[in-house]
Amino acid sequence: MSNSLATVAILGVESGLSGLATDVVVFCGATRFARPEVLALFALFPVLALADRYAAVRRRRAGNAIGRPAALVALRTHPRPGRRWIGAAYPLGWVALILGLAGPRWGASDEPGVAVGRDIVVVVDLSRSMLAKDMAAGDDARWQAARDAVLDLTDAAGRRGGHRIGVVVFAAKPLLLVPLTTDYDHIRAVVADLDGRHPPPECRPGADPAVVSGTRIGAALAAAVAAHDPRFPGSQDIILLSDGDDPRDDREWRRGIDAARAADIPVHTVGIGHPDAETVILLDDGFLEAPPKADQPPDVVRTKLREEPLTQIAAETRGQYLPARRDVPPLGEFFRTRIEPYPSRVFGDDALPQPKDRYAWFLAVALVLFGVGWLRAK
Repeated sequence: MSNSLATVAILGVESGLSGLATDVVVFCGATRFARPEVLALFALFPVLALADRYAAVRRRRAGNAIGRPAALVALRTHPRPGRRWIGAAYPLGWVALILGLAGPRWGASDEPGVAVGRDIVVVVDLSRSMLAKDMAAGDDARWQAARDAVLDLTDAAGRRGGHRIGVVVFAAKPLLLVPLTTDYDHIRAVVADLDGRHPPPECRPGADPAVVSGTRIGAALAAAVAAHDPRFPGSQDIILLSDGDDPRDDREWRRGIDAARAADIPVHTVGIGHPDAETVILLDDGFLEAPPKADQPPDVVRTKLREEPLTQIAAETRGQYLPARRDVPPLGEFFRTRIEPYPSRVFGDDALPQPKDRYAWFLAVALVLFGVGWLRAK
């Protein structure tokens, strides 16, 4: 009986610790910082620790030069017993101060705030050429690099908050997958479920005789323009992730340029794929073949990154071209350095709930710890 009780107690402790660890992970994941760049000050801690150690060694050597340590303690007017744990007050105070200055936020604020940021509609190419596995990272296909880049962008936008992101996917037809939203968790969930091997049925040509190609970049850009909120001109962007390879080669992408220019929305293009070497496209039932011509056997389709339409789209819409090529596009860094600094829209008609500021807690703790350290030093 006693062994059973002991086993239950141990299992209870283990489950309690596991639940506590899970709660801590969830809490850390929900915490955001208004000024995350302040956290870089933690890099100074090793330098300060070495400086403090060096100063302590010098003080000890100076004391030894005067006399024996036991004799020096006897000469003190008000000797106090050593309490080494109080010595951690200053370091912990600095930790709390830096965290407070970084502006920690979690939970929902009682008052809805005004969302300030830019509107970005991401356009992801899911045509068959994006199945080509010519990326530098092993067996990854082009569409996987594009998906990872969108997730990186979502993380970067979510660090400050306020930016709205929408997602359009396309092949033969465009599909608005995610309307403009600040629900970054929803964006991550939808984008993480993307599968370039099985794009949404709405993107496929189907039986429509008017659809002549599986890469309609112009139609996708027009859909991205339509997905934007016309109330906020000047704070809008479109990011196109594609290999630019359209087998029709009818310059249909110029339709997207016209739509973006009419709405005065810059289109930033991201080139994905090998720009020099052609790659075959492997499907579940073999290599992708081109439709056979008269009296000729079918030929295997080969694809590579076509940068000319992508650079042209960016140039004519005042956007920028990011040649990611065989690497996963650093879309988060591109957003922070090339897009975020531009003017933001103020979204005040439908005030959005904002995370609650908690910096006061950390600053109060820092003040108490500095007070304890100062009293110890007196």
